[in-house]
Amino acid sequence: THLPQVASCGENHWRVRKHSEGEQTVSEISILDEIQRIEEVARMLGGEVITDTTRQHAAELLQLASKNSLF
Repeated sequence: THLPQVASCGENHWRVRKHSEGEQTVSEISILDEIQRIEEVARMLGGEVITDTTRQHAAELLQLASKNSLF
């Protein structure tokens, strides 16, 4: 998803990245730790420029989602 409100509800987060190396396209998938999750949700909230405020909002979204989990 590209929606931070939905993404914050996930139990695990992965970053999928695709880039070119010369004439070859490379795809990478990595599992995000807690800090990386905050950074990724903050990026989804605020775009390329991540501020302390977007980080705080991202951390709050993740915290609220974990407390309100239905599982």
